[in-house]
Amino acid sequence: MNRLPLLFAVLLSAVPLRADEAASKLFSDYWAEQMRLSPLDATFYGEHGYDDLLDDNSLAGRAARKASDETLLKRARMLDLKTLTLEERLSVSVMKTLLDDELEGLALPFQEFEVDHMSGGQSWIPTVIQTAQPMRDAADAAALEKRLQAVPLYFTRHRENLASGLKTGRVAARVPTEKLIRQLEEMLAAPVEKSPYIDACDRLPEPLRAEWKPRLIKVVEAEVAPALRGLVAFLRDDYLAKTRDANIGLSGVAGGRAMYRHNIHAHTTVDRSPEELHKIGLEELKGIRGEMTQIARHVGHAGDLESFLESVRRDPANFFTTREDLLKNAELLVGKATVKLPEWFGILPKTALVVKPVEQFQEKNEAAARYFRPPTDLSRPGVYYINTYKPESRPRFSMTSLAVHEGVPGHHLQIALALENKELPLFRRNAGFTSYVEGWALYTERLGDEMGLYQDDLSRLGMLSDQSLRAARLVVDTGIHAKGWSRDKAIEFMKSNTPMSQEEIEAEVDRYTVWPGQALAYKVGQREIMALREEVKARTGRRFDIKAFHDAILRHGPLPLPVLRESVLQAFPSK
Repeated sequence: MNRLPLLFAVLLSAVPLRADEAASKLFSDYWAEQMRLSPLDATFYGEHGYDDLLDDNSLAGRAARKASDETLLKRARMLDLKTLTLEERLSVSVMKTLLDDELEGLALPFQEFEVDHMSGGQSWIPTVIQTAQPMRDAADAAALEKRLQAVPLYFTRHRENLASGLKTGRVAARVPTEKLIRQLEEMLAAPVEKSPYIDACDRLPEPLRAEWKPRLIKVVEAEVAPALRGLVAFLRDDYLAKTRDANIGLSGVAGGRAMYRHNIHAHTTVDRSPEELHKIGLEELKGIRGEMTQIARHVGHAGDLESFLESVRRDPANFFTTREDLLKNAELLVGKATVKLPEWFGILPKTALVVKPVEQFQEKNEAAARYFRPPTDLSRPGVYYINTYKPESRPRFSMTSLAVHEGVPGHHLQIALALENKELPLFRRNAGFTSYVEGWALYTERLGDEMGLYQDDLSRLGMLSDQSLRAARLVVDTGIHAKGWSRDKAIEFMKSNTPMSQEEIEAEVDRYTVWPGQALAYKVGQREIMALREEVKARTGRRFDIKAFHDAILRHGPLPLPVLRESVLQAFPSK
């Protein structure tokens, strides 16, 4: 891939373009710029022109991204929309939303207190290397060597950003910082040959592996490990004592109110106040608790809902005993859901889905499950990662809902269909609007009930537990970041409203702390999709076709919710 900066590429083109040609070039340039400025994402997406680089996480790097975004946004605003097709106009709307949100985010100093024990550079870099770093020949091995040699500068800049935050009074919360320190210490305690930073070596063909693995191990020993030790020392000796233990959210940070409003829009793509979202969460929980109470009565529980949830939480029969059993159960449930898909969807993905355990180097800090999408060229399958750490803390009754959400018809079906849609420009096939992506997956959890995937009261309780979790997220996320809730208050609220284990609840609360606003998008997106379904039903009456509705939601790839509403209602015009 050409590393020529976008501005020069634009100046080299002197021939006037038609509006559709200008739009097509803009879409292509936007994707190329995203890959140039985010080398790790590029590798992960399968764009292999930057496999030797790491992202520039310095202030200069942020300035470069800002300049690029401003140039692209100016070009987007110059397009004559009247001459473009519907799909091209959708692409322009999507791009403007992405650029506007990113530019607003770049103007806010998030980097000054960015301690992320879940997806920070300490885990994202090795995850990309493990899952996507090409290792076919000596050139690929040399690219990995250069990428590893860039690790010290990356973490030096990270420390500089955090040190700047100490001066402005913007610091991270204490518990996520402690979790990050433990994660780094465990990485450093493992034998260097087992380091996730060099896992990719094992994919090299012999005799290249014998030549390059010792060489790359030396780079990890000489450069990567000292960089991680330096980060640990900074966090433990200079930073931890100054972290926040009471007001752990954005409301405890200078300028945090504006940061939270930005994150709300960036994740939900709609304008909602924290107060409105908090209220919606409480209302949603009330209805879900009513459904849970019905299940409690149906199984013969005479007490209140809290005592029922506690009894479910304490019964060892409701949890796994081995990692192997948990993994096999996840595979079985994905297979059962896959068989049902043709009854509910007209368009189905061709890309495979595989089930794997969460990697050991990050399983202690990971949620119950996650989905890893295929690269743009679809050369790898989608992966449903199930967390097998401490199987005795993993509820059996939540497994069907997890498989539906992370696998099919949730994330994998939606994301694979978008990637397979060659009519969309690359940036739209790879877009990740949280309210659309997570809203769809949450919608499918309820759809799973219609599909007959929940076979007993407890598996349906698992679905309702996950629904209550997402409703509780509206309350807890806004509580933490707008109302000044403590970690203990957030945990107690979750315990009173979900049957999740203590360990899962704590992991969830710490996740909301480091990802402000992300947890809001699930319910916001689900509610919009459900509202659209009711509107389409009203418009079509007896002609309502659930397959056609689902295809209309998925056909254009991920969209901001206002754009999704417009596109779906256009597909089902009023009589």
